[in-house]
Amino acid sequence: MKNQYHPPKTVAEIASVFSSLTPVRDAMLRTRLAYWVDRFGDRPLADLSPDDVDATLAELETTPNRYGNFKSGPTINRFRMAMQSLIRFARQKRLLPRGWVSPFADIPQHKENPGKLRFLTPEEEQRLMDAARLQAWVLLPLLIRLAIVTGLRRGALLGLCWGDVILDGDAPHVKVDRTKNGDAHVSPITPDLVHEFRRMRRVKSLDFDLIFVGKHLNAPHDFRHGFNEACKLAGLEGVTFHTLRHTSCSRLAQAGVDILAIAEHAGHRSLSMTRRYSHLCIKGRANTINNVFS
Repeated sequence: MKNQYHPPKTVAEIASVFSSLTPVRDAMLRTRLAYWVDRFGDRPLADLSPDDVDATLAELETTPNRYGNFKSGPTINRFRMAMQSLIRFARQKRLLPRGWVSPFADIPQHKENPGKLRFLTPEEEQRLMDAARLQAWVLLPLLIRLAIVTGLRRGALLGLCWGDVILDGDAPHVKVDRTKNGDAHVSPITPDLVHEFRRMRRVKSLDFDLIFVGKHLNAPHDFRHGFNEACKLAGLEGVTFHTLRHTSCSRLAQAGVDILAIAEHAGHRSLSMTRRYSHLCIKGRANTINNVFS
């Protein structure tokens, strides 16, 4: 008798298929999803109730970390979104009953903190680049400059191989097979980056070798300490690596590039993510007004 196929039903089974078919670059998403799997892994996903979700979110809110600090509202939202991603996948693959209502449906999210949009001025970028050249990891300046020019996220940058960098032809670029949003993406690069890529590539590097490595050639280098030290040396406050992505989009907005082009540059699926830069687009709008009404 042939083995019958039994579609995955439990949270753990569906999470395993989700991880296999939807490779996730964001390690934190995997960690947050594992939090749910640890608690409900043996339960059918369709049996998950609002009470289960409410109790889990309450546990997240009231359990301090090892330093005695509690998770913020936006962080709780990220845990919630991890499980909702799994539910969305299960719906797409028809692993949930027709008409099934998500247990998250009537549970409100925490209010997100809009925060101030931090980006680097050209002078701050130069200071950061100068400080990065004094750090032990020689690839740090290249990584910083590439992040500013392309606006790519940290995970996409660290996943680049030498074969993803196209230096010849009229339009040098880097290509990412799968971004955080699951889409392929191509980012043009500047002549200074072309020069640096050629200078930094090892003679024996193969196309499938990772670019941003340290002593372990099969894994991305953990550059956080060097980056933080460079920020301190450059006298930059409130700067994280994600600030470089904001810098890329903000520079385009300040140059008059329209929101749709910035969204394409950043790989945003929704314009709501790009509108945070709209107040910087005054130059482009001013040119349009002058051209039309003058």
